[in-house]
Amino acid sequence: MGTSKSYKATVTGQPQWGNLSSSVTKSCVGTTVPDNNLKNILSKFTNVIGGSKKAGRANSKIAGRGGIRTAQKMGGFLGGFSASGGNLKQTLESLGLNNLVGKSAEDIINNLIEYCSGTSSTIDDRAAKEAIRKLMEEMTSGAETFEELENKLKASLDKESLQEIIIKYFGYYILEHLSVMFYEKLVREKGKTECSNLFKQIKDFIKSRLKEMNKTNPLKDMDWGSNDAVRIIKNILEDVLKVFEDEN
Repeated sequence: MGTSKSYKATVTGQPQWGNLSSSVTKSCVGTTVPDNNLKNILSKFTNVIGGSKKAGRANSKIAGRGGIRTAQKMGGFLGGFSASGGNLKQTLESLGLNNLVGKSAEDIINNLIEYCSGTSSTIDDRAAKEAIRKLMEEMTSGAETFEELENKLKASLDKESLQEIIIKYFGYYILEHLSVMFYEKLVREKGKTECSNLFKQIKDFIKSRLKEMNKTNPLKDMDWGSNDAVRIIKNILEDVLKVFEDEN
């Protein structure tokens, strides 16, 4: 994933960084982490990246831009797929990805991840790419063929709205930023078992809190190449971050 050293160059001198690092380290003990500790970690993370408004409007140097850009491209793919009635061939062709028609599920997913996230030139870009990888794995688990992938995507969009899927994506995005910041450091200092246990609890906490989030940005019939799409994606990220920012 990455190391916390890359982040320290960006946030060095910020008291919020030390507070976040201390909260994460103290919670990595291999046992059940109290909800208050998890709330503090997510709240302090939001402070480190500049707050919900700054990061959500892509004005943070640490997080926001890569996540927003990737979410917009992902929305274009999933929105097009939904609008086509679940026709994967038609959707891929509409995006200029004709070469993927008939390929294996793995090939299509890997290429879609690259299409949505682009070149990973920053830590934020890498977090965005890993987040969409985790989301796509969750949505399409078990699919091996083109037809199986199409059916899995249909089932996912039948179960959840596109807005809910993008909210879930941003949950993974937050988790990946925390992973880049702390995972390798904690493995060295605390051990892999303790670190994995903490991150599973953070993941579950993020998911549970976002399930309760108000869904106020309908995405039906969205023109995904428009400024409106960018504005709404920013709204969603800001709303997601507010869920945790308010946990003081």
